[in-house]
Amino acid sequence: MLKGETLNQVFLRIVSSLSDVSQVRKLCIKGGNAAMFVEGDSLSIIGCDSVKESAFTAMSMNHLSCLQEINISGYRSDVSFPGNCLPTSLQILKIKQCIKLEFPQQQQHKYNLVELRIHVSCDSLTSLSLDAFPNLKTLEINRCSNLESVSMSEPHHTALQTLTIRFCLKFVSFSGEGLVPPNLTYLYVGNCSKMEALPSDLRSRLSNLESLSIVGCPNIDRLPEGGLPPNLKELSVGGCDKQVRGLLSMANLDTLTHLTIDGYGCESIIIKSFPEVGSLPHLPSLTTLVITCFDDLETLECNELLRLTSLQQLHIMWCGKLENMAGEKLPSSLLTFKLSCCNLLGEKCKNKHQQIWPKIEHIPTIQVNGIKIV
Repeated sequence: MLKGETLNQVFLRIVSSLSDVSQVRKLCIKGGNAAMFVEGDSLSIIGCDSVKESAFTAMSMNHLSCLQEINISGYRSDVSFPGNCLPTSLQILKIKQCIKLEFPQQQQHKYNLVELRIHVSCDSLTSLSLDAFPNLKTLEINRCSNLESVSMSEPHHTALQTLTIRFCLKFVSFSGEGLVPPNLTYLYVGNCSKMEALPSDLRSRLSNLESLSIVGCPNIDRLPEGGLPPNLKELSVGGCDKQVRGLLSMANLDTLTHLTIDGYGCESIIIKSFPEVGSLPHLPSLTTLVITCFDDLETLECNELLRLTSLQQLHIMWCGKLENMAGEKLPSSLLTFKLSCCNLLGEKCKNKHQQIWPKIEHIPTIQVNGIKIV
């Protein structure tokens, strides 16, 4: 490991020799105290902007020509990839906390990326076209402040399997025929306050989707017309009053095993008891139910939950007014009952309150704020 003014010279000498770098497959560039080291097939550049810029330059000189993975984090200076293009050998690109990094242009280029993750970076990126990434399997974009759309003009992006868009406050839409990828199994869209709609006709066009999360997107006030994909196993909804109400009356959820209902952001919906009588849809396969952030919730309705005959895990979080349990008892199928930041009901459980304990004592594992009650 070397530090100081000689670091840039040493780096340039290394990358000028193909024999020294021909085996490098992974390049890591990040902030911190200046250092550089080679470990196996990985070259790491830490601190020292001039050296980090030289690493970008080396890509354009046929050095580092076998790179398969690049991780860039904590880079504060203006910089762009050589020729505004990615290395042709690259398969994985992860960018974190690099807001001034210029994302490569996507027009007239085809890249071999299979994984792309952008986190708090690339402020210049307003639209991302997946036409340039026909082999992409995983796309994750988090807090990309100016991103407005993800699109694809060509139909049937068959490679894409997981897609995550989070905290992109200007994000409006998915567009183009290709952005209903037939092999997508995981779709998460969270806290995108301007997003207008999900891709259309999810039930028939995303038949392989297994996990769907739509949270904190108030303009998506209803779940897709025509119903949810037939093989869906995990569903998270919340942050929109109509969306929560719409879920509770939705049919065709026979395959669902995990359900999360988030009340954060549902200011106009006042739910004092859950589930409300007759509100739960038919959920014959549900094993895990998570209820979180319902500020007005006071009572857990045990008799309504008895309809969930396969339920094994019940987790309730951040419901500060929750204090009572009504009805006979929680389902006999339950293996775990967890309370987190629900202090009123949590204290009653810990004290084995006479009106609460008989409803839960049959459950093998009961936890309050991570502590098991014996």
